[in-house]
Amino acid sequence: MPAAKPNPQQLTLRLKCHKTTILLLVAPHDSLTSIKAKLLEAMKVANISEIQGRALPTSPEDVLLGVLIAKNDPGAGWTDLEIPEKEEGANTKSSVLNASPMGAGLEDGSVLAFKFRTEASDTDDLDMGDNEWDVIMPTFDDEEGSQMKEGEQGSQMEEGEEA
Repeated sequence: MPAAKPNPQQLTLRLKCHKTTILLLVAPHDSLTSIKAKLLEAMKVANISEIQGRALPTSPEDVLLGVLIAKNDPGAGWTDLEIPEKEEGANTKSSVLNASPMGAGLEDGSVLAFKFRTEASDTDDLDMGDNEWDVIMPTFDDEEGSQMKEGEQGSQMEEGEEA
């Protein structure tokens, strides 16, 4: 997959599953299905064949996307990005929110979770449950590698010691 050249009209999306983060450059009008296909292609190019013991699906329809419930609070959890389509008589109404990142209100730098449907199921049943998303967000301590316990202080230089 050749590297895409950024332009001001494109968005960078951060897609997360467990501790894996994939950055995708997408157009605001790309369909969510094409974004899922790009996600699968990016993982194949990066030689990612599984995440947490779950193999990558072959079809973009087997990838589910989630969005933060509270934009600034990852601890609040995730919810499905795609809204179920409504059936009215013989017609099926699809939501404009399912059409593209722009329709879903995503911005440059938005974080999405992703997970895979189970292979044995043709329905929406997932191996993690409908509302469970396996996303581990880094914390400040994780990034710094700090293993200090509450109440401990870092090493301090004694008077007279040289740096």
